[in-house]
Amino acid sequence: MKSSIHLGKIMGIPIGINYSWFIIFFLITATLAQYVFPELYPNWSTLACWIVGLCTSFLFFASLIFHELAHSFVALKKGIEVRSITLFIFGGAARIAREASSPGAEFFMAVAGPLSSVALAGLFALIWLLGENTYEPVAAMGFYLCWINLALAVFNMLPGFPLDGGRVLRSIVWWRSGNYWGATRVATLTGQAFGCLLILVGVAIGSLVYWFSGLWLAFIGGFLCLAARASYRQAKLREGLRGFTARDLMTSDCQEVPAEMTLEAVANHQYRLAGHRCLFVSEGGKVRGIIARQDTKLVPKRLWNTTSVAEVMVSMEKIGVIHPDEDGLTVLEKMEKGSSGLLLVVCGGEIVGVIERDRLLEVSRGRLETEA
Repeated sequence: MKSSIHLGKIMGIPIGINYSWFIIFFLITATLAQYVFPELYPNWSTLACWIVGLCTSFLFFASLIFHELAHSFVALKKGIEVRSITLFIFGGAARIAREASSPGAEFFMAVAGPLSSVALAGLFALIWLLGENTYEPVAAMGFYLCWINLALAVFNMLPGFPLDGGRVLRSIVWWRSGNYWGATRVATLTGQAFGCLLILVGVAIGSLVYWFSGLWLAFIGGFLCLAARASYRQAKLREGLRGFTARDLMTSDCQEVPAEMTLEAVANHQYRLAGHRCLFVSEGGKVRGIIARQDTKLVPKRLWNTTSVAEVMVSMEKIGVIHPDEDGLTVLEKMEKGSSGLLLVVCGGEIVGVIERDRLLEVSRGRLETEA
């Protein structure tokens, strides 16, 4: 089941909404309609409060998309593919194909988002001032959206990775040291520290002031900690693959098995998965797909005698292709672009090997342990 709803494309970039987005959308709308607007504008009807609350929430999330599009626009100008933009409970995220290739590109990609939020804050401030004495509901939306966009810009510029400020910090450390990996380490550790600080502040506010505000702040802190840790792991994986090629990472230890063969027969036959990292599944003299060791884990062992390899294989159409001389980072980017966790290494129109995601993890971990 998909976790996001596809809305369409802007600048060729797919825009989606994660289901968690509806939680925060409801919370913001309800808070505005039941507490903020009734207190500021007691003469408004309940219906008016809810309508203005809904419109304000929609415009706020449109602001988030604009923020992410600003990042994406700079990324595209730097030749970096943007795969998607998704709104979720904590805001929005643009998914890019690869990291920036220089400190300057990293810096401009990072500051584009907060600058766009500041620009929107100025626009909504103008709407607020112009509508204050003419049309109160529009002025109310302008006032709220001005301050929330300013708050979004300030929060995102906190120097904790993966926030925009953390990326700015990484670009500066990277520029000064010339060490991408070291800069990433500094930025991600700072991000974890900020996350822990937000959790502590949230607990304090929840205990002494208002439990809901404290709980929300602690959730944001926890999310920042987890995101920083995940970014650190991803950076370690990338660093460990530098200098390798697809030829180094592939396995040519693959044999063919007929599509009708059961998993039990494969496990007991000479084509033991313990001996071969993956197997080509053939039918009618043609290779139809690949079955890797991790694919067998999806099927309980009690069903191995009735499950054919064709039922669990990854079809060739779902597997990406790469040349043996491509570098390790390109291998990782193509691997992440697909969903199969496999890449076919093709040279001169012939398959010369297969790369599994587990192999990338093994090689990267082994290299970093050796250098430690």
